[in-house]
Amino acid sequence: MTSTALELPEAALTGLRDHLMATAADEDKTPLEELDGLSDSVLAAYWHGYVKASESGGTGQALHIAAFGASLFAPMVAVCKDIDGLRAALAHSFQ
Repeated sequence: MTSTALELPEAALTGLRDHLMATAADEDKTPLEELDGLSDSVLAAYWHGYVKASESGGTGQALHIAAFGASLFAPMVAVCKDIDGLRAALAHSFQ
């Protein structure tokens, strides 16, 4: 993935994308509807969790479990500097 203003860790982006797709399917929504339904703070907490989890090298189910745990303890300052860029990258990945 290339980005001019925002560099996103690929493993974290893929993990969060997979999570949103699975959650959307469980709730009979599209992935974009699921993404649009998240507040900036919730999206930032999920993002923090997936970034932290991907740093450990986990994959698959282990990545999702670690990300969930890390997102529960995301500091309030974990809000991504460019949450709009993160939303755009995720939305683009659903196409």
